[in-house]
Amino acid sequence: MPSPRPGPARLLAAGVLFGLLTFLALAFAPREAQAYPWMIRHEYSGCSVCHGDPTGGGVLTAYGRAQGDLLMSSHYGKGAVEEPSKMSGFLFGAWDPPEWMLAGGDFRMMLLVNKVGGSGSAAAPPAEVRPIQMQSDLRLILRPSIFRAGASIGYVHDGALAAKITTRDKDNLVSREHWAGVALKDETILIRAGRMNLPFGIRNIDHTLWVRKATRTDINTGQQHGVAFSYSGDALRGEVMGILGNFQLSPDTYRDRGVVGFAEYTIAPKYTAGVNGLFVTTQLDPLAGVTQKRGAGGLFGRASPVEPLALSTEWNVLVTAPAGVAVNTGLVGMVQADYQPRTGVHLLGTVELKSDTSGVSAGGWLGAWWFFLPHFDVRVDGIVQSVAAGDQRTIITTFLAQAHAYL
Repeated sequence: MPSPRPGPARLLAAGVLFGLLTFLALAFAPREAQAYPWMIRHEYSGCSVCHGDPTGGGVLTAYGRAQGDLLMSSHYGKGAVEEPSKMSGFLFGAWDPPEWMLAGGDFRMMLLVNKVGGSGSAAAPPAEVRPIQMQSDLRLILRPSIFRAGASIGYVHDGALAAKITTRDKDNLVSREHWAGVALKDETILIRAGRMNLPFGIRNIDHTLWVRKATRTDINTGQQHGVAFSYSGDALRGEVMGILGNFQLSPDTYRDRGVVGFAEYTIAPKYTAGVNGLFVTTQLDPLAGVTQKRGAGGLFGRASPVEPLALSTEWNVLVTAPAGVAVNTGLVGMVQADYQPRTGVHLLGTVELKSDTSGVSAGGWLGAWWFFLPHFDVRVDGIVQSVAAGDQRTIITTFLAQAHAYL
């Protein structure tokens, strides 16, 4: 007889232990004397100094634009670059918005090549090859006095149904974020209401990572309407949000209600650790097809132990309780390394793990990312995933090529 499959508790303990040991082993490796910074490399553990959103992403501040040029873009001349180029400003430097206004925009295209096949399957289908217009958004944040208001408007040819504000089958307008609030205590506190990114885990653009998909906390279309309270201190930052539902999703029975939040502490200038949690109830979960309670919670961290290397990890316990079905538990996590051999050039490696009722799945990413000019970057990724489905496994191989420009 085959040996019994490890139970959820053992898988959970093993996965979390693996992630923490990997992170700690890398994080406390010997440090070189001089840092070569990029984000956490540059001792930027918080986000509010560079972004209008205190938890990161979206519209850049003037300071964020300058650092984006100095620390992220390739420089082709000799000697150190001490001042940002004029091109780093909004609209490539053509117009400087007033101090109380943050403006921006993003355009992102991707070529997807996806091949599904593996043991236990019949004749594998041919590879899927298609271009995808991922993002064409304009963004604005107004900051008069203590009042704050932010919004985005964009166009998507296909998909992004959870963010659309028009009702066509294709070619829709989308609004991923729109909110208003007040900033208090020298902007360390922000209270706002509207449609916002969920404050949970590592904030990045890799929205297809299992750690983002399984928790439904990506910044592509995973935003929700609600009320949020954020704090951005010198060492501690965090945000908690009461989720009222995605009002751009109908009918109302599809909408989540609950709470989500995170807290992150800067242990040392280039080392942070955080906790996060999420709990929602959905009257008719679009994926489960029944009333469901859903939760996730865990740990995450970031570190830059040596000059060119930045590390991040996140591990979450998953709990789902569909009506009339036993409570299910699982685990999802990832460890990601970003190596910067020279300013503007990044080599990435990611290992991800997912354990659920289908079994234990694993995946690996290798990629290269080049910020070749201010406002422009290109990226390629190769992904191999071994996805469990009971006693069978399916191998999914994906190639992604992306081009991104921002205003």
